[in-house]
Amino acid sequence: MSAILAGMWLWTQYDTLLTRMRMKEYNHPVPLEKPTFPTESVSILILTIDTPGEFTDTLHSCLASQPKEIIVVTIPRDLARVKSLASPVLEKAGNVPISILTVPKPGRRTQMALAVREATGDILCFVDDDTVWPSNNVLPYLLAGFENPKVGGVVERQNPDVLTPWEVAAIRKLSSNNEKQMLLHASGGGIWCLVGRTMLLRTAALKSGTFLDDLTNEIFGGGLLQTGEDSFITRWLRRNGWELFHQDAREAEVFTEVKSDSTYVSQLIRWRRNGFQAFINQLFIDPGFRRIYKRDAYFARKLAEEFGRPLITLVHLIGWGLAIMNSPRIATSGPLSLWTILI
Repeated sequence: MSAILAGMWLWTQYDTLLTRMRMKEYNHPVPLEKPTFPTESVSILILTIDTPGEFTDTLHSCLASQPKEIIVVTIPRDLARVKSLASPVLEKAGNVPISILTVPKPGRRTQMALAVREATGDILCFVDDDTVWPSNNVLPYLLAGFENPKVGGVVERQNPDVLTPWEVAAIRKLSSNNEKQMLLHASGGGIWCLVGRTMLLRTAALKSGTFLDDLTNEIFGGGLLQTGEDSFITRWLRRNGWELFHQDAREAEVFTEVKSDSTYVSQLIRWRRNGFQAFINQLFIDPGFRRIYKRDAYFARKLAEEFGRPLITLVHLIGWGLAIMNSPRIATSGPLSLWTILI
């Protein structure tokens, strides 16, 4: 049975080598002296419910980049708290208008639609309510991705602050996302998803056509979707001919709060649920595995692997279990150990 583990290990080594070769092809742009889109052309949009205390720091860091405007969308229940947390920033806003709007009930897509309708900037920048930009370089470096006129969306590099075992798990997840996004971009401009911690979108790509109607009326499994807006935007931009860009420069790194206790598990479940919905849509509906494979076989394989990750993990566990019963020394030590193969 150790042959099963050996086969899995050899495949992992091959895939790792291929990954490293592709990652060398990645190059990140730097801001131009006279950029096409300066920070003053950006509308920063923040969707918030159950607003965390870090929201004040989020606003401060966004304001420091001198955008065109900041629009916050919440619900009536949370309006008083949002205004209270925003008050220290409102006093220092200067010539940057900060608007606080509400929608009748919770719903990420409904909030997003209102923010897009009200925004006036050439670039829409969605920022999570617990994300902090550590320097004023973040926004210019993200905007550098739009020097390519074919790019419709840009996402950032993430860096969580680790304190607890649960946060250690979170940083492994976020670090893995950084590598995957960079790798897939280098392999042909495709990335998993425009993750919304800091997501920049070209206004011209969204305000034309049926984007807002499609966003707020997507059905999955017979139900109206209110989550998974980032994966929807990813698919919508691809379908309409726009390229996606992952900026992995250190200057574009943002900090985000992660769950410091077992609630991280429920957060991870939500991410997986939205991820599976996105993978099902991409593999079987829009645009479909065959079309993706024709464009980039490596990307198509990685997409299928992510969709089948639970099954792959189960096969690994079964193989390791059988091997430990028959060849315990091989299964529990060296390059064929469970930790080496799964991690």
